[in-house]
Amino acid sequence: MDAFAAEVREINERVIELSRSYAIFWVFISSYKRYSKVIDDHRDFFDSIASSLLQGFCVITYQLFDKRADVKSLPRILNYVASFDPALEQRLRMNIDAQTPLLERFFSYRHKIYAHRDKAKSPWEVFGSMPKTRLKREMKTIVGLSRDTICALAGVSGVRKKATMSQAIRLRENHARWDAKEILRALEKSCV
Repeated sequence: MDAFAAEVREINERVIELSRSYAIFWVFISSYKRYSKVIDDHRDFFDSIASSLLQGFCVITYQLFDKRADVKSLPRILNYVASFDPALEQRLRMNIDAQTPLLERFFSYRHKIYAHRDKAKSPWEVFGSMPKTRLKREMKTIVGLSRDTICALAGVSGVRKKATMSQAIRLRENHARWDAKEILRALEKSCV
């Protein structure tokens, strides 16, 4: 059980990073109208940050849901849960399987855009052609699936109560969001 708890803690850190990447990325994207002067004045910085956040999101999504037997991931850790709580394992696996098309799409982004670099299209050609509301909704779904899964695992591993873990992850996401907004406000004040 100690090894299981250690893996839950480790994977939880990746879920937190996924959640924070999502939050910061969307602050920058959704704040463009309000902070267009600041963002345009610091275009190299904001373009680099947005690209890195999206790349990180795709990579972490792949890491979290990789089904290979030799990696630490949510699907692999469910194999351990099956030995002492098969009903929970089955429910969590069904939740993940229900999102397979969405996860596969983000795996494809990771493979073709960031890892192996399909030269047919640039990252912004791929994501730029996708409606922002759809991309945001899809990323939010992945964050929710990751958070719900790791929180259920935290509860059964004894790492933390499910609700407490969920609240902690959401708080870290909110702090990242608030910090990104604070940076934009500070830059706006310095540009005046």
